[in-house]
Amino acid sequence: MIQLKKNMETMSDFGNFYQQFVKRLDQARINNNPKEFQDLFLVVEPQWTEEDKPLFVEYCLKKAGIFALFGETLDVDNWMQKALQFSETASVTAIYFQWIDLYWSLCKNTDSQPKLEALFSGLFNITSQAIKMKHGIYDSLAFHGIRAFSLAALGKHSEVEQALGNLDFKAVPTRLLNDKNQLKYFYSHIYKMIMAALEVRSASIMENVLNMITMDDVLMRSIVPLYQKFNTVVIDLADLRPEFAADFNTFYQLRKKWAGFLPNYGLFTMAIEEENIKGLNLFFTAME
Repeated sequence: MIQLKKNMETMSDFGNFYQQFVKRLDQARINNNPKEFQDLFLVVEPQWTEEDKPLFVEYCLKKAGIFALFGETLDVDNWMQKALQFSETASVTAIYFQWIDLYWSLCKNTDSQPKLEALFSGLFNITSQAIKMKHGIYDSLAFHGIRAFSLAALGKHSEVEQALGNLDFKAVPTRLLNDKNQLKYFYSHIYKMIMAALEVRSASIMENVLNMITMDDVLMRSIVPLYQKFNTVVIDLADLRPEFAADFNTFYQLRKKWAGFLPNYGLFTMAIEEENIKGLNLFFTAME
């Protein structure tokens, strides 16, 4: 207790403020009280110093998350931009994916077509900004996949193939595929690139993505129908990578709600529900 008191005494004004802010946020979560969350909109942070910078970045991320609870995307964007402005270079990739996750959560929880369109436009803008930064190859591919899906969802089909046409779809090494601590962002989002290929009915993009993520190179080199390749690769990968399975399940759960702006995906899932293998094969054959 003496050591704790000493630490409290040497903490900066911003450090003390941030500690109290986190306590209030935790209590709001425990109480599940919208008013307590909204009260945190209004807090004004004190001046912070260079030593406080990591705490300020965390504060920005938490403020963005609170505003996301209420769908206040302009404020989300403002606080995420601040987090990026003051973060270390090594943290930039993670912050962009946190920003995307906030938007993706809103996409899953809104029924309004205009709001969905605005959110997908926001995802397009976030990923377009992220792509300009330096990331690892697979993180970069994940950003491209989210951006391509947002274009497909906005009905800009011709731009999807243009956006993905010159990418290096480098096959994922087995050692990374089997390491559950690696490529978490990639496997959380790469299914969106598959959905973009499916929605614009591009066999070439689909083949490229499947070749990149497959565990069965022999299958991909075979002459079996594209649907069989798709089904085998997706199911096998979903069994191995829970992040990939979660995104796969999200799309399937939202299939009816999103059928209006993803019509080809709607046809695809209808054939799955009807167990119409002939229809699925025809759907994929028409992509070639």
